[in-house]
Amino acid sequence: MVRAEPNAGRSRNAAWRRGVAIAAALVASSGAALAQPAATPAAPEADAVVLEADQILRDTSDNLIIAEGSVEARYDGRTLRADRVVYDLQKRTVHAQGGVQIIDADGSIRTAEEIEVAEDLGAGVATGFGARFPNGGALAANSAIRNADGSSKLGRLVYTACPVCAPGEKGPPPTWTLRARRAVQDPGAKMIFYRDALLSVRGVPIVYLPYFAHPDPTAGRRSGFLTPDVGSSSKLGVFYQQPYYWAISDYSDLTVSPQFHSKVNPLLAVEYRKRFWSGDLRFDVTGTQEKDFDSDGNKFGDNTFRGSIFGQGRFRLNEKWNWGFGVERISDDLYLRRYDVSGAGRQRGQFIGTDTRLITQADLVGQTASSYTSVSAVTFQGLRIADTSAFLPIVAPLAETSRTLRDPVFDGQVRLRASTVNLVRTDGVDSSRASVGGVWNRETIVGPGLVVTPRVEARSDFYRFNDSGRNDNFGRAVGSTSLTVRWPLARPGKTALLVEPIAMAALGSNGGNDPRIVNEDSQTLELDDTNIFDPTATQNYDLWEGGARASVGLRATAAVSTSGTASLVVGRRWRDKADAAFGPSTNLNGRSSDYVAAASADFKRFGGTIRARFDDESLSVVRLDAAVRAAVGPIYADARYFQVDQGLRGSDPSEQIQANISYALTKKWRASFGGLRDLNSNTNLSQRAALTYQDNCTFFEVGYRRQDTQDRRLGPNDGFEIRVGLTTLGMFGGQ
Repeated sequence: MVRAEPNAGRSRNAAWRRGVAIAAALVASSGAALAQPAATPAAPEADAVVLEADQILRDTSDNLIIAEGSVEARYDGRTLRADRVVYDLQKRTVHAQGGVQIIDADGSIRTAEEIEVAEDLGAGVATGFGARFPNGGALAANSAIRNADGSSKLGRLVYTACPVCAPGEKGPPPTWTLRARRAVQDPGAKMIFYRDALLSVRGVPIVYLPYFAHPDPTAGRRSGFLTPDVGSSSKLGVFYQQPYYWAISDYSDLTVSPQFHSKVNPLLAVEYRKRFWSGDLRFDVTGTQEKDFDSDGNKFGDNTFRGSIFGQGRFRLNEKWNWGFGVERISDDLYLRRYDVSGAGRQRGQFIGTDTRLITQADLVGQTASSYTSVSAVTFQGLRIADTSAFLPIVAPLAETSRTLRDPVFDGQVRLRASTVNLVRTDGVDSSRASVGGVWNRETIVGPGLVVTPRVEARSDFYRFNDSGRNDNFGRAVGSTSLTVRWPLARPGKTALLVEPIAMAALGSNGGNDPRIVNEDSQTLELDDTNIFDPTATQNYDLWEGGARASVGLRATAAVSTSGTASLVVGRRWRDKADAAFGPSTNLNGRSSDYVAAASADFKRFGGTIRARFDDESLSVVRLDAAVRAAVGPIYADARYFQVDQGLRGSDPSEQIQANISYALTKKWRASFGGLRDLNSNTNLSQRAALTYQDNCTFFEVGYRRQDTQDRRLGPNDGFEIRVGLTTLGMFGGQ
């Protein structure tokens, strides 16, 4: 007996709930092999299935429930559509036919011509299978089979992460496709295995892979081989690096990356990361057994172990205190440059090293809303030929504490500060310093909007120097008082303007720069746009700016509501007398400073910054640092020009220009070129050129680079690289 129920709107039959959930789960799990994780169905009895169809039939003789005509079932965030769905109550199987479509809550769409699956999810099959994913990718397979052990097989599949036009739509073909004879998704190993895979670009076969595997996207972090890195250089030759990733636990992992070269011995790189409840740490270690070699790969010297270690960690002790460390060490000065190892110049603690000076450090830091305390220990490693390790100090400790008190005196603010440092050298001057002091200031608005800030500073320092058995112990007391007046003048509107004339006058104690004091912490001091209006330009301890002084200048900012912003700072400083403790590079050596200025602009297609110092008499350029960027049609360019008077920098480069330009050949192809040139010696320090293709699923770049600097026997070096990136499959090649 067959009973028809036309235009059924809702069914709360438990069998239907289970059957529709099973059908949806089959298609979802079959498509997970190359997609994001599929949603897990809720327990079949948890919610009702909302079922719509032209008619629902109950075949009591064959024990079937049949829905026909525009069938649509909604269950647990999924929608199942088909022309016909049959649930066999006796065999406990679901059979969906005709334009089967599953729509997940995340927008994923999976299709099939026909699906049949057992209600216990033990086995099932879908023919004419297809899937479309939110990232624009698509998958098609002749068949999708779910085995009793939970694994899924796809036969004769094609996958791409590029957008694919729907049937009947017109559009360009996908940039690339991955075809395979079959693929197996193993839930136990949480891996996907491919057989006879072929990668094609624009329909042209590029790479054949008889076997290919990667972690299941539903698996999260998994151990396995990562995409390789390939390239070439004149000093290393052709190289190949193959990383292996080991997911040790949910909180730690290890990446081992052997790198093989055609000209020199292999290099092993290891990266270890671990997260704790209170913080995390990371170590990057490389090593090899090799001789020195020049920029052409010619070897010389002793065969010995060479390597590098970079590491850092930061841990929280409680809400106020934390501690951390940073490690930067290499076996020999040119190791990083010889093997193109990165890692120098990154922040790993309180202090940041450079490409020519590495820093190893440890610190303890405590901070509240009104106080700050830090204790550090620091060592250095110089990488330049002129650096002598015996002269580089060990800093242990460097400690500082400060506390801010609000409204304690005349409604102002008091900041109390104490500091100490101890420097030890194997050859040279050992030194120690202890300081304690405080600053009071108050900001008041008077008259026609004048912002008046009086300030009083006092400090006492104690020094100890030890040089070849000679001890020097002495102290000093310094102090200053100052008054700063600002007059902000604002004009609101679509082009808002703020102009602020500034004047500062200060009087400090004289005689603070004792000739016995070795300048350790103020060697790069310079009066510029950042401190021209500060009452005391010497923010560190060893140098002291005493006597009477005054600064006058202007700050201005303009903001265009629809375009961007621009700013300007200009100023100059005067002193009652010169101080021999300040050299020419400080801009504090005479009775009047050079003019300092800075300007910046940031608009949609144009921007730039200029920082300059002009001679106080001739107005000639003493120092200039200018950077600009612009986009005009298909062209984008940026450049930076640096110039400094030779007398201020000694033998360091005094005039350089760095520029990059790229041209959009088409919407997807771009050519670029960049370089750094030393204008003093008319030498190109570095050059690079690249041709790049990029769309929404593919990245391809072929590039050339050259470095022309000479450091001992390591001279000019050039290299060639090809990089290919495919969305969801990873980046291949490059350096």
